[in-house]
Amino acid sequence: MVLQQYLRHLPHIGLHREQRLRLEGCTSWDGILNAARPLAGLDRAAWDDICVACEQSLRAVESDDAAYFAARIPPPDQWRVLAHWFEHLSYFDIETSGLEIGSTVTLISCFHRGAAHSFLAEENMDDFLDLMEEVKVLVSFNGASFDVPRVLDRFHIHRLPCAHVDLRWLCHHAGWRGGLKTIEHALGLCRPPDLVGLGGAEAVRLWQMWSELGDVQAKRTLVRYCVADTVMLSLLASRLIAQHGVEVTVPSETELWRHVSEAYPSLGVAAPGGVPPPLPQSVSTRSRHHTSPVVAADRFSIAEMMGDVKGLSRSEKQARLRERWRQQQRTWN
Repeated sequence: MVLQQYLRHLPHIGLHREQRLRLEGCTSWDGILNAARPLAGLDRAAWDDICVACEQSLRAVESDDAAYFAARIPPPDQWRVLAHWFEHLSYFDIETSGLEIGSTVTLISCFHRGAAHSFLAEENMDDFLDLMEEVKVLVSFNGASFDVPRVLDRFHIHRLPCAHVDLRWLCHHAGWRGGLKTIEHALGLCRPPDLVGLGGAEAVRLWQMWSELGDVQAKRTLVRYCVADTVMLSLLASRLIAQHGVEVTVPSETELWRHVSEAYPSLGVAAPGGVPPPLPQSVSTRSRHHTSPVVAADRFSIAEMMGDVKGLSRSEKQARLRERWRQQQRTWN
């Protein structure tokens, strides 16, 4: 009933009028429709408007129209949408070739119905649209500003075919400030060892290692990193809902990471501070744009590429990444 008890998306009702309605015993859409007369000092015309909106809301619930509420309920209260459709939430994240306007989407990951899905540029990215046909509510972190506009541009579509909830602002209003990794650290959530320390700039580097050098380990680390973001979103959504006194069933962290490792096993530690071990002999690392194979001994770690990035912003890390990458390319040429 957390959704049906929300009244502030109705016309003429703000915080104070909602409180007054509750004091008069009107706590849901049905309560408004069953009232014998206008309440909270409203006139008949305004009350009729509210009753029409209540009927529309009930029909939206009956038709399972999550987008109706995601578009009408403000960010601080969208936890109600998450709670009502929790069993049907799909979590997604993207990686790009950079932060510049002209950068392209390189990877889309989606944690959907308990399974991790990845869609890589030049391989299967168009299949993401097929998955979207099954999605009821798409959940992101900062997606309204970054991920969703990039996806719409990539597929040349005007809007998502489903509801979208951005956890960034829900976290902000819950008092959890900062980026996703800052928040998950504050909540005591942990990632697998090979993904600890990776961020957006390192994800760009991993894409370059795969797209320009054919490094399969870099590709797998990139996919695992992006999938890990979506898993964290599922844990974060459950924490946000629980903060409002609503309990939902979610798999344990151990079980979630087991699903990720089964779908995308680690090929070795590629996080800052660790030199990647040689790939298994069965894994080919032939470059997609060069004829000579990439030898494991020639690889270097993210930390060696980026240097000390402590205290740097994401844009500053991007700038350093671009310069180091140009230097490295000059040595190859």
